[in-house]
Amino acid sequence: MEIVEQFVLGKSGDPRLCEDSIVVTAEHAAVIDGATDVSGRRYGSAAGGWWAMAACRDVVQQLPHDVDPHRAVAAMTSGLAARLDSGLTAAERPSAAVTVFSRARREIWQIGDVGFSYRGLPASVGQPRKLVDRVAASFRAAVLAAEAAAGTISMDRVVEADPGRLAARALIGRQGAMRNSIGPYGYAAIDGRPVPPSLVVVHPVPDDIDELAIASDGYPVIGETLAASESELAVLLAKDPWCVAELAGTKAILPGQVSFDDRAYLRIRL
Repeated sequence: MEIVEQFVLGKSGDPRLCEDSIVVTAEHAAVIDGATDVSGRRYGSAAGGWWAMAACRDVVQQLPHDVDPHRAVAAMTSGLAARLDSGLTAAERPSAAVTVFSRARREIWQIGDVGFSYRGLPASVGQPRKLVDRVAASFRAAVLAAEAAAGTISMDRVVEADPGRLAARALIGRQGAMRNSIGPYGYAAIDGRPVPPSLVVVHPVPDDIDELAIASDGYPVIGETLAASESELAVLLAKDPWCVAELAGTKAILPGQVSFDDRAYLRIRL
């Protein structure tokens, strides 16, 4: 397993605040995406997304070569739980999405929405998007459309006080209660509580595939190369800075930011 290229960039441009990371060992390769925290809770000087990412990163670095996906998920869960107050509610818990490639098992393990891609794989398979995020993004876009129609904002200029995100926070701030639960709005992430096995995607990599890309959802399109991924992102950022159309999501590119989210891209030769 060989690193072909890798890249990490925080949305603010400050690497100290970036909640995405890449881990590559002799046996495993992973991209970890700490979830943006809306609670305001701090862990020392760190936000919750960074705290969850760091816990998962430290565990992946130590995974034994023969670990199976569910033992790996349990290890990350325990690693984060050990760093959290057990009294936190589900919605208060920091969390991270993680996608891991196991060299020994030639499998991809996907917990959440960090995507993966290889030659011939449909994007709908490697880059899932949870229903609750689609609902929140659609609601935010509708609020912004209403505000624009009323003349209170201009879609030509992004403002820091995003009325769509403020309205969508009613859901965004509560959706953690559905994390690691079964149901139409349920989804997987590492948050220190058990992840239902049915929410862990285990994807065998075909024998004829010799390269694999793993990327956080800061990349709406995972290209065959980093340059292709960056080029596609740049086009979409220019077309949709409010992130209500091609980049439909729960947050825009705020003044002073380089993108709507942190991003990490890893391409490896198998």
